[in-house]
Amino acid sequence: MARTRNRRRKRKHDASYKKIFAHRRTIGDLLRGFAGKLARHLDFSTLERLPASFVTEHLGQRHADMLWKIQTANGGWLYLLILLEFQSTIDYDMALRMLDYTVRVLQGLGSDERGPGGKYPPLLPVVIYNGEGRWTAAADTGELFASMPDELLGYRPRHQYLLLDLRALDPTVLPPENVVSLIAMLEQARSQGQLEKLGASLADWLLRVGETRLLDSFVAWITQVLARTDAAGRTLELRTRSEEERTMSTLAERVRKWGDELNQQWLEKGERQMVSRLAARRFGPGIAEQLSPLLDKLSDPDSIAAVAAMVFECENGADFIARAHEV
Repeated sequence: MARTRNRRRKRKHDASYKKIFAHRRTIGDLLRGFAGKLARHLDFSTLERLPASFVTEHLGQRHADMLWKIQTANGGWLYLLILLEFQSTIDYDMALRMLDYTVRVLQGLGSDERGPGGKYPPLLPVVIYNGEGRWTAAADTGELFASMPDELLGYRPRHQYLLLDLRALDPTVLPPENVVSLIAMLEQARSQGQLEKLGASLADWLLRVGETRLLDSFVAWITQVLARTDAAGRTLELRTRSEEERTMSTLAERVRKWGDELNQQWLEKGERQMVSRLAARRFGPGIAEQLSPLLDKLSDPDSIAAVAAMVFECENGADFIARAHEV
């Protein structure tokens, strides 16, 4: 029963995490900040996510999280195959797996989706990993083969993928005001204070640049990480799971390891503070002051989360306060 509940929680976390990478700003920042000089060849106004039906049709039952395309400076298209890897056990055949996905996508392209002379467009495979341990699998299929005579090297399949090991990135050299940089810093947060500071900075920046929908996705993810549900209600688990249960290598694992520093009271207080800050930035400090006594009356985290969602749904402060009263 507990294992089934854990799998359900993991699916919810994965879904909220993936929503962050469903935004054009996230993928654009990934290319700008982590794909070397490739960005100078791209027209970011053309960045487009292909529908899930496209991925399903081209990959069949194989797993691939999302596919994007963006126009290049010469007028052609670059396809981006994004795979989000949450599992704590590393897939040492990932290079072969990504080669398989790449071939399937390219083979599925129609003649009108190819370049002049029927040439295939370039495709950049990206693996985003957030597990506790460092990623040690080969990023090139060539490394998977045994040694061979030089005469055979030309026949050895060669295919690489771009790896982003979020917890291995050096926070001191991450590109500033970059969504993927912020995800990496949140993944690497080691204390309650650091998490709160990063969350506030994130909210400030995304609201300033008008990315309210992206901020909504971040709030959903962080809420899912911190707030856990069991038979007794929503609680923060304070014990370290066994290796068998530790399949979701995410920020939640470190939250649980903070021990007595975090408890249900802090969870509710932290959620209230986050909602109050969001309301102040969206509607002004006056609205946040009116909201404070309403939040104090809420003890159910689901109700607090509902008020948080209203920050993004309401057009003005008066409507927001009115709906908060209803909760």
